[in-house]
Amino acid sequence: MEDTSANAPFQTLRYGDLNRWINAEYGRLGARFQAIIDPSFATTGVSDAYAPWFQFAAFASRGIGKAQLGAAIALDAARNYRETGDHEAALARFIPSHVAELAAGVIGALVRKEARLAGTFLVAFASTLRNQGALDGLAVSALLDPRTFVVTLERMLQIIRTAPGADPIDQLASISRTLRNAMEDGNRRIYMDVGLGGHAYLEFRATRPGVTPADVLQEFSLPGLSDPDRAKTAYEFAIAHLNDAPPPVHFERLIPGMVLDARPLVIAGFALYEQAGQTRDLEAKNRCVAFANNFLIFREQHQALQPAFTPGSVLPGEVDRLKLLAVITPMIEVELRLETWRFWEYAEKHLPSRGLHPLHSRATEYNWAVFADRWEPVIDTFGPCYRNPRAMWPAPNPDPNENL
Repeated sequence: MEDTSANAPFQTLRYGDLNRWINAEYGRLGARFQAIIDPSFATTGVSDAYAPWFQFAAFASRGIGKAQLGAAIALDAARNYRETGDHEAALARFIPSHVAELAAGVIGALVRKEARLAGTFLVAFASTLRNQGALDGLAVSALLDPRTFVVTLERMLQIIRTAPGADPIDQLASISRTLRNAMEDGNRRIYMDVGLGGHAYLEFRATRPGVTPADVLQEFSLPGLSDPDRAKTAYEFAIAHLNDAPPPVHFERLIPGMVLDARPLVIAGFALYEQAGQTRDLEAKNRCVAFANNFLIFREQHQALQPAFTPGSVLPGEVDRLKLLAVITPMIEVELRLETWRFWEYAEKHLPSRGLHPLHSRATEYNWAVFADRWEPVIDTFGPCYRNPRAMWPAPNPDPNENL
């Protein structure tokens, strides 16, 4: 498989270049898998069937690129404030004027200069203009809740105080670097795992005309998988629970062996996509796709991505990624064509308060770096895709600095 060679682009590209390449690849994979799910898609380019994980990834991965852009822009805004002493002017260079004015009032009320510096960084990170170094994958609206702003700012100040660097700007630079590195690390890990698994499956499928779900389970495997029979177990579990409402998603407890290696879920997911393609009833087809997507999401989130958020120690020149993810968690969004999913809105509606402090918003009581905290919210991010299946096509622009 060409993509696995040592010279493949994903091995050598960095940051924005890597992100754009991966986003484009997800778009291509999404279209090919949609033609499996809905054979008419190959000629029409439209579909009322749910989109596969790969097409959602083409949208969601743009948010990774936006976070990298935002980290650099936030550092520029902080440097500008440090040089001029005017936080409103510093923000106005990078974000909409009405947002800058609103944020300037909040930041100006802060007594300590280090707090104003950190506030400038946070607001610029969360609200940079779309199409001009845009960060529309993170939400300034979350920071308009004073409960969130106060907690987020205090966490940011704590990180700055322990960050490597000779002065506050150097320390913010290490925070910006950590954000960019963590986002790139996650982007690369997910593509090399689930993305390359998709390429491998399409190559397998090209050699087997008329492939059936049983063929997938019996003949397709992934490199290094010790017990491919677990894919059959996962597939049978899915078929038995297709009509459950809500569908079961805690696969680490429900299907043996998934805690250590969930690649059998990916294989079972591919078999479910094939089953969807052979299913004429749209509702039944979509139940297959949704279950398959949940299988792939589990592998992506539980094992492929997790080391990028919790590498086990603080890496040289960085700050603690776990603590930094707690800072940006309330601002996390996934932008789709007709809806934007926002974590802070989801938290207020669906997550229980942990009672950490009466003045803490629910969004600040959770950490996106912790799998158990983000798992059900991640599942919910697919809701807009399922409500508006036609809006998933065509694939979004792979450049996160451009409109969808």
